[in-house]
Amino acid sequence: METAKNSNEFFERVLAAGAILVNIGDIDILLEQILTEARFFTNADAGSIYTVEDNLLSFEHSQNDTIVSRGERIPYTRYTIPKTKDSMAGYVACTGKLLNIEDVRKIPEEAPYSFDESYDKMAFYRTRSTLTLPLVNNRHVVVGVLQLINAKTDKREFIPFHSTMELLGKYYATLGALALERALMTRTLLMRMVNMTEFRDPKETGPHVNRVGSYSVAIYDSWAKENRIPDEERIHNRDVLRMAAMLHDVGKTGISDLILKKPGNLSADERKTMENHCLLGAEVLRNCESSFDEMARDIALNHHENWDGSGYPHGLAGEQIPFMARITAIADVFDALSSARAYKDPWSDRMVTDEMERLFVNKFDPGLKVHFSSQITVLREIKTTYPEQV
Repeated sequence: METAKNSNEFFERVLAAGAILVNIGDIDILLEQILTEARFFTNADAGSIYTVEDNLLSFEHSQNDTIVSRGERIPYTRYTIPKTKDSMAGYVACTGKLLNIEDVRKIPEEAPYSFDESYDKMAFYRTRSTLTLPLVNNRHVVVGVLQLINAKTDKREFIPFHSTMELLGKYYATLGALALERALMTRTLLMRMVNMTEFRDPKETGPHVNRVGSYSVAIYDSWAKENRIPDEERIHNRDVLRMAAMLHDVGKTGISDLILKKPGNLSADERKTMENHCLLGAEVLRNCESSFDEMARDIALNHHENWDGSGYPHGLAGEQIPFMARITAIADVFDALSSARAYKDPWSDRMVTDEMERLFVNKFDPGLKVHFSSQITVLREIKTTYPEQV
């Protein structure tokens, strides 16, 4: 990646990227963006980001240019490791100190931390240099860890992280920590609303709404890149959509338990009452004061409208249906088909794709079919990231 490190253009991009970070509200989008920007400005080939949860480090996101350039997907999923000084990330989380290591295979034996080669072996990759930084909030608490891997020259030769890279890494770690603290508060408030819905409707679980939010972002991202949506706008929309889609069924809090938890089929009258959850959701979100409020309301109200006009509550058709509601509808149905319910087992991958293909004829926006299809592997990986809690 060629960048003029001393140019005004470079530093303008540094500041612009920082401004994007502080305006992101969703944790997943934020963590991914912190890692993306920090890697760009330090010329890091790869990297990972963790959040601190009590005595655990939660592995959230990983990026690797070398693996992607081979046409492969990064073989990592979310997992946790103990927050101890045994690992480099754990040491940084425990001490709040930065680690800049030129060669992970030459770590002194007396060091409290070591390098675990199992991830390299799994990915057929070779880690050399690492820059591991704490994300420290304004209360001086480490809330996350940013690990950058294999600094490189413009000719893609791996080198140690030098002092300028270290300084830029610290800058993004500081911005990231402040933004993460705010995003954690936003996620807490959002999940409280989700939990209210879950108490009423057992199908609306935390994993379900996280999957629907993540599926929606994957489909939108494919569409946005094909349509050359500017990065700043695309990142903003991803952020808002990720959170707004999670509230698609918030209106179910106003539906009677006799209907929500009925084990058998609903009567015509009961079905009509159930359909009112779209109107109730829009009412819950009626005071729109931000782009998030507006998108969440549009999705809650319209995610059961159909492309051919046969949906509810208003029978909208085609492009009358708000765009993000059209995307969320695809994500919601895909998850319902793929997941177990009290009345059914999860469908097989083939049955799901066949049914989704059929629904693109009249239920879903046909213009989004290619974007759903192109992301099907990503969607299935997301499903494993947010499994139902037994």
